[in-house]
Amino acid sequence: MAERPLCLEHFLLFSHCRVGTIQEMFTGGFDERNFSPEIQTFLSQVISQTAILATQRRLLAPSHRDDLIQLSTVATKIYSRINRAPRLARRVCCLLSTGIVSSEVSEKCFTVNISRRGACVEVHQLLKVGQPITLEKEDTKECARGTVVWTKQLAVGRFLTGLEILDKENFWGLIPPEKTVDASPTPKPLLPAGL
Repeated sequence: MAERPLCLEHFLLFSHCRVGTIQEMFTGGFDERNFSPEIQTFLSQVISQTAILATQRRLLAPSHRDDLIQLSTVATKIYSRINRAPRLARRVCCLLSTGIVSSEVSEKCFTVNISRRGACVEVHQLLKVGQPITLEKEDTKECARGTVVWTKQLAVGRFLTGLEILDKENFWGLIPPEKTVDASPTPKPLLPAGL
């Protein structure tokens, strides 16, 4: 993409199509760990080129500027999602609630893998992308709010669902606690006179 000058129309057409295809892979349940380095490079180039095109063109139509901003925003979100912290295979028993009423019945589920800000869980109900959820760890009763980011049917009544945790930075305990440093000065040893 960066080897020759870009025609704005072709750049927008090609990039929108390719970014749309990558987005469909997410909604189809494609694991972001399996994205090729070429896709990451493409997204990085889209992000940098949209900025260059938006700032270097003096007579850019407002519609083209809006298209570039939208394209850059979507590409940045996908790039950030692909490059987020790795997922760890871990089975944690949780209760998943999909409504806002606290007395509702929660579904017991297990994580397939977890990451700093998300998880993949196996559930018996089909959830919608963007649907708000509450996740509670069964052992500690700690809760977190989240949202459904993808879903994939495994069999009748069995679904894998990708969740993003919105309000807890360290819900799974993957971030080690910070070490506290003693700020008091270390006393210097006393030396015998004459040394």
